[in-house]
Amino acid sequence: MSKELIINAEEQEVKIALLGNGKLLELHKEILNKKFSVGDLYLGIVKKILYGLNAAIIDIGHYKGAFLHYNDIDIQQIGKMLDLIPMNPIKEDFFSKKNENSINDILYPGQKILVQISKEPISNKGPKLTTKIFLPGRNLILLPFSKNIFISHKINNIEEKKRLFSCINKIKPNEFGIIIRTAAFNKEEKILNEELLFLIKKWNKTLNNLIKVAPVRVLSESRKAFCLLRDSFNEDLKYIYCNNYFLCKKIHSYLSFIAPEKTDIIKYYKGNIPIFEKYGIEKQIQIFLGKNVPLENGAYIVIEHTEALHVIDVNSGMNNHMKKNCTESDRLNNILKINLLAATEIARQLRLRDMGGIIVVDFIDMFDPIQKKQLYEHLKEKMKDDRAKHKILPPNKFGLVQFTRHRVRPELKKVNYKKSKDYSIDYIHYLEFIIETTIKNKNHKGIQLHIHSFVSAYLKKGFPSIQQKWFFKYRKWIKIIPIDSFQYTEYKIINNNHEIISSS
Repeated sequence: MSKELIINAEEQEVKIALLGNGKLLELHKEILNKKFSVGDLYLGIVKKILYGLNAAIIDIGHYKGAFLHYNDIDIQQIGKMLDLIPMNPIKEDFFSKKNENSINDILYPGQKILVQISKEPISNKGPKLTTKIFLPGRNLILLPFSKNIFISHKINNIEEKKRLFSCINKIKPNEFGIIIRTAAFNKEEKILNEELLFLIKKWNKTLNNLIKVAPVRVLSESRKAFCLLRDSFNEDLKYIYCNNYFLCKKIHSYLSFIAPEKTDIIKYYKGNIPIFEKYGIEKQIQIFLGKNVPLENGAYIVIEHTEALHVIDVNSGMNNHMKKNCTESDRLNNILKINLLAATEIARQLRLRDMGGIIVVDFIDMFDPIQKKQLYEHLKEKMKDDRAKHKILPPNKFGLVQFTRHRVRPELKKVNYKKSKDYSIDYIHYLEFIIETTIKNKNHKGIQLHIHSFVSAYLKKGFPSIQQKWFFKYRKWIKIIPIDSFQYTEYKIINNNHEIISSS
């Protein structure tokens, strides 16, 4: 898959879009001077102990107070970590306890503690914390409170695993642990050693900041663009387009450190058309971040959000209008195709919106066990590119697929179109996607769009009109028929045989 990174730097925020074969895969926002980000290290103060939850509320400067659970504390190393903080007495009889199983045995109100943000503030919840500190690099992750060496499970070559283990074991100081990342595959010892020294220097800088008055941030994570490059840069990434010259220079400098042979993929965009509009990102946001998400074969998925979970429903859409003489085998294969296409889109939607928690998908019913297994394996394969932790269960007897996904930032949502001044533009983008999908199906000839009179007038006005632009783009004339009795968002697409291809 050919990938591109499009960076739109504005005055107050930076928007970063990851495209795969022209399709929007991920969309990130970095608000400049934002206070809390995943990976930041804070010197916090224990505010209170939540005995019933076996957790503590830590003051790191957020108005809600941050949440630290007992399970997110490294029990083996917590004493060593607390001892690093100046003028911070450890709880009496801490070292005499052989089996600490309560956070009350470890922490007390007023105590200072070094923590790392594992989840940003979401809705009315404060940040989620951990004391299992790690400093990520491109090839290695430094573990300040461990002495072990771990290797990514994605490195399957046994000889390469032995080489990397031997290499790191030779250059690693005794007081640190290391995780060898997948990107370290076939990397020379010199490159790994340089990165290790860089991470150790970063950690020493953090230790020097522990003398500051708590609560305070003692180490800030890299900019979002750098984090994306660090965690997902590979041979698939062909270009990086950015509309800010100085940010281009910084990215060039960073890339020259992690992949000097690839610095030529960075391109400074200086066109008059906004960069997100130029590469079709704004259009994709309007089409694919709504409640109803269209699929390329005319089917669609509906995404609903509740307090406890996300529900995704797969609908056949225009595929309801199949030929009357189709066989049972044709119907079953058509349902499988819709479900497979929906599974591909669902995997993309989870990454794009960063949906987390419990997710339930209601696929179109299939009774063939082989087809159910095929769908399950297809969904797992498409979710492999998702860096977030997730677990997928096979379809149950009701045909529902359930899985969980770990989320670290607020879910990305489109502004409600009813409150948006650009609603008409959003609707036209959606219509164009449906028409483009219909045109790709070469079985349909003489396409007519039946739509409300006001929308019809909007599509026909000006020169070139939207109708004429569609003709130049798709080399096919779309006949627009105004229907006064239709609702504003109601439409029907009909072919020469007066068959309904698609409808609202």
